[in-house]
Amino acid sequence: MVSERDPAAVRTMFDRIAHRYDLVNTVLSLGTDGGWRRRAARETALQAGGSALDVACGSGKLTAELARIVGPRGRVLGLDFSPEMLAIARHHHPGIEFMEGDALNLPFEEASFDAATIAFGLRNLADPVRGMREMARVLKPGGRAVVLEFVKPPRGVVGSAYRLYLRTVLPAVGGALSGAPSAYRYLSDTVGSYRTPNELRGMATAAGWSGVSYQALSAGTVGIVGGQRG
Repeated sequence: MVSERDPAAVRTMFDRIAHRYDLVNTVLSLGTDGGWRRRAARETALQAGGSALDVACGSGKLTAELARIVGPRGRVLGLDFSPEMLAIARHHHPGIEFMEGDALNLPFEEASFDAATIAFGLRNLADPVRGMREMARVLKPGGRAVVLEFVKPPRGVVGSAYRLYLRTVLPAVGGALSGAPSAYRYLSDTVGSYRTPNELRGMATAAGWSGVSYQALSAGTVGIVGGQRG
């Protein structure tokens, strides 16, 4: 199994599944992943002409949502450590700027962006709080940081069904569609690293975010954490 603390191994894994990543996500989420990203983009409170950084941007889907909000007068940049993911992003979104970089050491000066986002990448960072602190660092005063992430399955029937799905359906379907079964076994196994809503809020506070908010989506299986530069 790939270690979630090994950045090189995680990068290699995402390079392997980049070509089918969007298809698998859409199938496994039953088409709801697009709505999650649109909701996260709205939570940034971006305006036309604004600027945003999408960290761990993957194939650029959330980056594109942010670009639609800021329009042609704005600036949106997607950053990821997987060259193959970035190749997919550049192919599908040629009008958006993408670059390779480290989420734990963002190559930007302080107060560079109106918003910073990360979607489904926080749990893959070796130090998630540091990553969230970096997001806050590059925000302008009053700028918003937003995390879209899977959360620890809630208790009860929904939680039990979700755990079963993560342990069985995710690796089986993801592996079959992507041709990389080991990668989706890894993603299934990372369920143990999912945080609760309270833990995510605590991480945001520890990273220096102020006015931290949380919204539950899809019966509590997905969450959006928002906050401002402290």
